[in-house]
Parts: sequence; structure tokens; C-alpha cells
Amino acid sequence: MSTGITTSITPLPVRRSQDFYISATINRHCENLSMTTDWTIANCTGGCSSWKPLPASIVKRSNELLVRARALEYGLYAFNLTVTIVETTPIRKSEITYVMVNPSGITANLIKLGTSMVTHGFQHDLILDPGQYSGDPDDENDKLNATEWNYKYSCRIYHQYDAIGKWADIDNHSDSNSCFYNSPNKEKSWRYGPNGSRSSITILRNTLAMNQTYQFRVIMDHIRNASQQATGYVFVRVVDSGPYMVIIGCVITTMCSPNLEFQYINPSTQVSLYSQPANESLTPNSIKWTVHQGFMNKSSDGENRTQFKEIANYPDNWFFGRETANFTASNALFLQNSNITFWHFEVVYTFNDVNSSSALDFEINQPPRPGDCSIDPSNGTTSTMFKISCWGWNDTDKIKDFSFYAWTADIGHRVMLGSTTGSTTGSVSSSTFELLLPAGSGDKSSVLVSVQVQDSRNCVTELNITTVSVVTNSNDINELISAIQAAATKNSAVSSNSSLKKLLDNSSPTVVAQLVTTISQTVNQITNNTITTAIATGMPAASIFISPLGGQKIEGSSESANESTIKEYMRLLNDHASTREFLMESVTNTNSSEWGHLLLQASSLARLTQATNQLTRKTCKLASAKCREIAIALNQRATKVSYEDIEMIANQIIPCATNVLSAINMPLQQRGKILELDSSRSGGISEDNNDDTNSELDGANLNSFDSKDEPSHERNIYYQKLAAKKVAMEVKTTLESIAATLKVHLNEGQHMTINTPAVFTAWEAAPRDSLLNKTIVPFENAQIRLPTTLNLNLNSSERISLRSMVQPLAIASASGSQVNNSLSTMISLSAFDFNGMEIQIQANYTHPIELIIPRDPNLTIPDMKLFNVTSIHIPNQQFYFHLIDIAQPNENLTVSLHFEIRPQNRNLNYLFIFKFDGPPQLNTAIKDIDDWYLFCSSNITDDGIHRYFIDNNRTAKHRSVVVGLRELNNTEMCSNNTSAPPIFDQSFKFSSDYELRTFTSGCYYLDPNNNWQSEGLLVGPKTNHTQTQCFSTHLTTFVSGYSNVPCPVIKNPIFLSDDKINVEMNIDRSLYSYQHNSNLSVSYFTQSRLDAPVTAEPVTITVASLALTNGSYWLGAFQFIWDLCYFAKLSVPDLAGYRSKKHGDDWKKFERDTPRVLFPYIW
Repeated sequence: MSTGITTSITPLPVRRSQDFYISATINRHCENLSMTTDWTIANCTGGCSSWKPLPASIVKRSNELLVRARALEYGLYAFNLTVTIVETTPIRKSEITYVMVNPSGITANLIKLGTSMVTHGFQHDLILDPGQYSGDPDDENDKLNATEWNYKYSCRIYHQYDAIGKWADIDNHSDSNSCFYNSPNKEKSWRYGPNGSRSSITILRNTLAMNQTYQFRVIMDHIRNASQQATGYVFVRVVDSGPYMVIIGCVITTMCSPNLEFQYINPSTQVSLYSQPANESLTPNSIKWTVHQGFMNKSSDGENRTQFKEIANYPDNWFFGRETANFTASNALFLQNSNITFWHFEVVYTFNDVNSSSALDFEINQPPRPGDCSIDPSNGTTSTMFKISCWGWNDTDKIKDFSFYAWTADIGHRVMLGSTTGSTTGSVSSSTFELLLPAGSGDKSSVLVSVQVQDSRNCVTELNITTVSVVTNSNDINELISAIQAAATKNSAVSSNSSLKKLLDNSSPTVVAQLVTTISQTVNQITNNTITTAIATGMPAASIFISPLGGQKIEGSSESANESTIKEYMRLLNDHASTREFLMESVTNTNSSEWGHLLLQASSLARLTQATNQLTRKTCKLASAKCREIAIALNQRATKVSYEDIEMIANQIIPCATNVLSAINMPLQQRGKILELDSSRSGGISEDNNDDTNSELDGANLNSFDSKDEPSHERNIYYQKLAAKKVAMEVKTTLESIAATLKVHLNEGQHMTINTPAVFTAWEAAPRDSLLNKTIVPFENAQIRLPTTLNLNLNSSERISLRSMVQPLAIASASGSQVNNSLSTMISLSAFDFNGMEIQIQANYTHPIELIIPRDPNLTIPDMKLFNVTSIHIPNQQFYFHLIDIAQPNENLTVSLHFEIRPQNRNLNYLFIFKFDGPPQLNTAIKDIDDWYLFCSSNITDDGIHRYFIDNNRTAKHRSVVVGLRELNNTEMCSNNTSAPPIFDQSFKFSSDYELRTFTSGCYYLDPNNNWQSEGLLVGPKTNHTQTQCFSTHLTTFVSGYSNVPCPVIKNPIFLSDDKINVEMNIDRSLYSYQHNSNLSVSYFTQSRLDAPVTAEPVTITVASLALTNGSYWLGAFQFIWDLCYFAKLSVPDLAGYRSKKHGDDWKKFERDTPRVLFPYIW
């Protein structure tokens, strides 16, 4: 039993307000026989004579119990586990453990929130009400039953410089030390509550001396158990005027444990305080916090305080909210002033020139005194069960638990291994814990192990135990992977012959999480090596891999990967995908709300989901649901767990959620291979997709597919979209739950940042005006800049929460619209008010919001195309023309156009003209252009390239751009200050060849229906191959688009109609896509719409026109027939093959419904 050896005389003590576990390690030697477990319980307070089944409030698993807080009344309990091996003659074994459920102890508060010091007006009654304001953690609502307690009140006069007065019972009015010497005629100066109830007392007006400080005390004991006692204190400073009492309390009550007149605070955690007028309808003119440090004066048994002067020197990282109702001091204050034991935090409210103050006094809780720990053996493998022994740990508050961690090179990447309560004798605790360790990273086998020992008030001492040598047990892991893959192939259960499978089946949730972490780490290392090898041998990086944020381009081979390389890559991909799915099922089958286990699960999930190209739909859905579950559990503990613990678990949950979101969108964005498990499940109804079959997406229905049972590309994509929709909703809930949790902890000016390869996200609490001219730089090449003017429907002093986020992959549009954002990161900025509601922030086009959105560094940028223009001469043509296609599948989506020219002689100058949807003309007779520009050699960039940019507002509603280039001779001056273009009638003549490259870029925002829109967004001039600059007037989620587009030559554009230009664009676009289809990450093929028939007539007319220009009807006819037949014979099958690969079953259906026509009615 995890509780160790217990008896009815020495039971395991637990507080009624805490959850606790009882787990058993079961070692059976007959693995092929089935086993049953049965738990029973007996209340042994009066004897263990009656054994009963477990109540429903206790969560039972085969070898573990989770006993929720307040599930059992006070008393002694025995838990019995009976294990039965089912055979002809059943074999049984039982084990009993004893637990004593003790009262947690109440918190006695005289003033609301347990405030230590208040200011009180001389002419007003002072009400002290411990019956109402005290708390009982054993009660579900932390409320005290006031009628079950006795109350004894006393007071004393507190002199700041003299000896402190003696305590006087308030009942004893004749006492010479009475606090009420100011009472006229020695009348009674106080009264008890209604009906004489002593749960509250009122000190009447005019009975306390002005400009005096009093300390009041209540001693409470239980009417049926006098050993249950609690004491509460409050200082009252009496002033002449001002009835405005201010109260102050801890935001996280569990972090402020009462200790007489002090609150205990842990030096490793921040302290967050909030204050308010007792009359909440009052609004102060100003608020100011001060901090005092105190040293105990042993001679007078008092405390000397001095103001902490450094508060003004550390505004940004130690103190937050110094002039607001909430105040936070970070743990740096306590850690860097470890010699100071007592702290006094005071707030002063000003109401119309009348000051009212309140304060809390803190004493630093001393951490557990170090004992020692050892680990055995000192070296092993990932299958070795290491044993950690700790002893001699001492704390007056008793040791709560031992938590174990491991890391290799960077302590920031350490993983949690588990925790145990240990056993206690007196105030000394010891623990023995068995665990699995991850392997060392790279060529090193060293793993560092540490322990955190926590007392009952959550104060921690950390000890680095030792360095252990751990290597991967490849045989065991490969054995498990083979068993999982074999089961997946046969659609059967995984064989239990694997040693790791046995551990997963028969171990506690802690061991399961350790195993998942260890196996995931090993498989992740193999995956990294596999991807590096695949890219080095010619597989396009962008088609199998999502680059980490801030990552660098991975150089690959110029040769295409051979078939054997691709086959081996796919084998490992699918083997590891099956393994991750199996491990994910193991993790999600272990349910626990215990804090240490939540952190352990979050850590294992982050590592299990790291390889996004290996997560099946089922894995994604299980992981996103589990991350959401943990985030919700975290939010439920928001006011009970320290900020540091919240930060630790958020650092695991958010990468897990974003990993899953990227993984589910990879196939939809053509960034990953379709996994065998997903493909096989796309036929018919399976366990993976049966929860989605009642949903419909984009008007699609399963009945419309050709076969209801056979796997198909379109069915697979259908299920992928449904799963993506579900995962997106769960990830949104996860992020909202994390945000709601952090809202409790983050004060004004405070922020929390998570920066991992999988996600960058930052939360910040700030006043409204701090948004103006704010710049956020998540990492290099990513930026969000807010303008100096914003439309905010908030007060200038109102506090908001700001969340910025960058993810490595844009999600696919829900409608499947053709937006080329598959190589874009996804960046968002959201603002929330005090209640967590999103705030609509508007800018204007004069002062917009600027975003720099980086692209995946593995984007394939084609080489510039060389044009041999020096050998070309066309009479009476002033410019050499290129046709650029900018048509979009949706006219509401707009793109910018970027034109790059690199002359082989960089000293040359060029005149550049263009026109949308038609040929430009510029000579002395005609000026028909949309714009012009001079490429002057004096302005050429260092890389020898001239660049020109047309923003998306200008290209909107247009389908093509025809650009013209002309080289200027030495007598033609080039200056960008010229207001009009130079005009020539002479034919163009180039003295040097040049290279061209053109691409389009877009800015898109996510609408409420999860579709990408470009309305209202402007692409900026800083856009290049690695990033897009976007300007917006609102905040939401943004991505960028990118497409390389061809720039074919048009020799006689003046005589081409718009239809003929479109035909030439279509031909060239298809051929360009075919030639560049190795870059699977970007879709170049946009010519054919599958909902419209294709005929040969437009192509026939165009080719015939070109043939007739050769000068002979017979020659033209012959060339027409020859070229057309040759084109049909070679190009059409190749193009059909490409389209079949790209569109799958969609293309097959289109081929069936649309005949190819070369000669109508003939062929």
C-alpha cells in the first residue's frame, strides 16, 4: 500500500479538507490468469466490526482509491483491498490500511477577510463578528457553524514605542487594564449579537480613545470538543473622523495560513492581496500601498517595523498594483531578502481628504529542514525501476509530500516524475518512492534527479539528489511498438507479452504517466532523426514537418527522394502514430484530480503530442479533451493554488493544446501525410468517427459519397474537417480556462509568458491606456504594434487582460476556401475586460494595427527565371511584356503582387509599366497604363534586385496583370523624382539579360465561422519571402498567404483580347503547377474548377490564331493539327495524373462527368 505500514494505533493522518489517495502495487506471477479487485471500508472509531462497500463519493479504480475532501466524517477508517486470481479454485490476497480523518482546523476572523489592521472612526460602532467571518475548510462552502462554538473576547492597548499592554477580558469591565476607560459613567461599553449570541460583539461608539491603537482577540473552542480551538486577532486604529472602514485579504487564501496575529507566507510564492471599503458603494479618490519590514524584538516580545524603501526601485518585477485595490509582491521580494522574517503590507484609501487604512501582517513560513535522499541503482535503462529513499526531513508543520523531478541539460525542461506522502514519526518524515527515469539526451546518458519536500502549509525545500546514468532500452520500446503495430494491423488488442505493456496494465496512474513520458521522449528523438534523414535524402521539408517557432531552414537534397526512402519514412511514421495513439488511450484512461497527478499528466501529454505529424484523429481528440479537462480542473483551483504552480502546469497544457491543433490541420493544409489508421477508418462508421456522424460540414453528407464502406480521400478529408472543428472548440475552451485562471493571479503590470517551439503566448494585465503605442515582439520576425489612437469603450483607468499568441501553423478554413496560408504562422491578439468578456478594439485606416507574420522557414522559394532578352527584337514594340495571374477563387479574397528583377548588369536602368486585365500601352499616341515605375541602378538593393509591390487594395477584383519592361539607354536619365514616365516610340532593345520572380501575398483574419477573410486588411510593403506585413483596424486571429506565380512572356499582347489572355494564363498556370508539384506545401494549381465543364474550343481558337501568324493557311493548318495532337498526346495525360494526385476522388468523378474534347464530334 502507498500509505506504508499502518495500524489502528498508528494510522495515516489526513485532514478532512484534503483529497488523498490509497494505491496498491500488485505483483502477480500468473499473467495469463484474469484478476479482480474489491475494496471495502469500515468505520473503526468504535471498532472495525462492520465492513461495507465504498460510498459513491470515493473514486475507485482497480488498484487505487481517490478519497475526495469531505467525503468522510471525522474518525478512524480501515480500507481493505481483496485481490482475486480467477481459477478453478480462486486465489485471494487481502491488505488493510488505516486512515485517521482529522479536523482541518478553523480560521478565526474578527473582521471580514481576516484583515490584520483597520482604521475606525471614534464616533461609530465597531462590529467584530467571528461567527460570520471565520472559515471552516471542512465545510464545502468554507462556512462556520457559529452555534457550535464558544467565544471569549479580550483586548489590549497597543503602544508603538512602550511595552504592549496586558490582555483584559472584555467581560471584566472593572479590570484596571480595561480598554474602555473612555466609557462615560462606567456604563457597559459593548453588547453581544442578536438574542445575546456571543458569535459577534459590538464595541459602542465613543468608548475607545482617539489616536490610539487597540488589539482585539477572540478565543474559540468547540462546544463538544474543547481541544478544537482557534484564535483570531485584529488591530484597530481609532481616529477622530472618517467612518470608512477598509478591509484587506489574500487573493489565494490557502497561501495565507493564519498564525496568531500573523499570516504565514511561503518565500517561494508571490503574495496577492485585495482590498475594498467595507461599504462597497463607496469610491475612493486614491489608493496607495506601502510595505514594511519587521524584526522581532526579543526583549519586549514585540516587533519593530521600518518602511521598505526599495519599493520605488523595483516597480516592474517586484511590486504590481501599488495604486490599485489589488497589490502583488513577487517571490523575489522574499527570496532576495531572506534575512527578513516579518512583513507588513498596508493600504491607505483616501475619501475626500479623509484617510482610512488597513493592513495584513505576514511571517515567513520556514521551509522543511533538509534531510537527505539517495537513489538506487546509480545507472540503468528506461525500463529500470529506480528506488529513491528520503529520510530525516523535519518541519514543525509536518511534511505534506515529496515530489520528484528529472532533467538532462536544461532545468527549464525538467519533467515531473511523481509524488508521495511518505510517512511521519513525530515531526520527522521519510519516504520511499519507485519510479522510471527518462534517458539522457543526445550522446549523454546523465539524468539529474531532484526532490521538492513540501510542508502542510505548502512551503518547499528543494534538493538535487544526484546524477544518474540512464540509457534507452531500445529492445523493450521496439517490442512494444511492434506489438502495437501488429494489433493495429489485425484490429485486435495489444498483446500483453511486452514488458512495458504489463507495466501499463498493472501500474498506478503515476507509473503510467512516467512510462508515457519515457517512451514519448525516446520516440521523439527517433522522429527527429527520421525527419532529418528524410529531408536530407530529398523529401520536401514543408510536406512532412512543421518548423518550430523561431526555427531555421533545414537544408535538404536537390534530388528527389527515392521510393525506398519514402516507404521507410511512411513505415516509421505509421508505427509511431499507432504507438502514440495507444499511449494516449493509456493516459486518458487514468482519471485523477489530485494536483500532483494533474501536473504529471500535463507533462506527459506535452511530450506525447510533440511530433504533430504522428497524431491520428483519435489521438488528437483524446488529447484535446484531456487538456481541456486539466485546464478546467486548474480553473476550479484558481483561488487555492499558487501562481507559481499555475504557471508550471500552464507551461505543459498550452503546448499540448496547440500541438493537437497543428496536428489535426496538417493533412488539411497539405503539410503532413495521411496516416494509415485515419485512412482505414474513413470507410464506414468506426470507433474513431462515430461521434461525428450526426454532424454535417459545408453541406456535405456521407450519403453523397460514392461508397459508404470503402476508404476514400474525400471521406478522410470529411472526417478530418469534423475532427478539426471539434478540436478547435476544445482548444478554445482550454485557452479560456487558462485565461480565467490567470486573471485571478495577474495584477496590473504583471505578465506571464510561455515561449516554446510549439507556441508563444503571453498574458498581461494592464490599464487601458497602456495599449496605446504598445509593441509586442514574441520572437524575431514576429511583431504586433498598436497605434497611438484606439477606439476603446472603457474608462482610462479600467484594467484589462491582454493575450498575444503565435502558433506555428495556420488552421485550415472551415469552408475549404483556397487560401494559400499553409506555410504561415498564426498570430492573435485579444483583450478582455474584468469579467473575462472580450473587448472589441477598433483602429482606423490612418492609424492601423500593424502585424508582422512570419512564414515557415522551410518554404520553397523557386529560383529566379532567366529571360534571354538580348536576342529578342520585335518591331514597333516599345516594351517586353510578361503576364501575371492574380485571379482568386473568391473575389472577396485579395492578394498583393510582388515583382523582383535581377539584371545581369546591375548598372542598367529600366522603365516598368503595368495594367490590370489587359495589355498596357505607352507611346506618344497612347497612354493606357495603370501605373509605372523607374528601376534606377542607384536604388538597387545589395543583392542586386529591383523590387516593386502592388498592394491588395489595388489588385482587388482583378484577374491578371500585364507588365512591360524597357531598358533605358545611357542618354535617358533615371530619377525617382520624375513626375511622369519617359515616353518612347522606338522598339525595346536590351543589352543585358535579366532574371524575374513574382509572388503574391495576402492578409487574412478568422471570422466567427472559422473562415479566413481579407476584407479590411492591407498588405504592407515590408512583405517578403519570409514574412508578411499586415495592417488591420481590429483585433482577432491573423495569418498570411503566399504563392509563387509564373510570369510568362506575351509577344503580341496588343492583339490579344481579355479571353485570350485568360486562356494563356490558364495554360501556363497548369504547366507551372505540374513542373513544381514537388513542393507539396503550396498549391499552384488553380486553373480548373471542378464544378465547371472544360471544353477545347477556347484552346482551339487560341492555338489556331497563333498558327495563322506563321504566314500560310496550309502551314498554319498543319501546325495547328500537329501541335494540338502532340499537346493532347503528351500534356493531357501528364496533367491528368497530376490532378489525380492532387484532387483524388474529386478528379475521378470529374473525369467521369466531363469528356475531353479535341475535335468536336470527332475526337
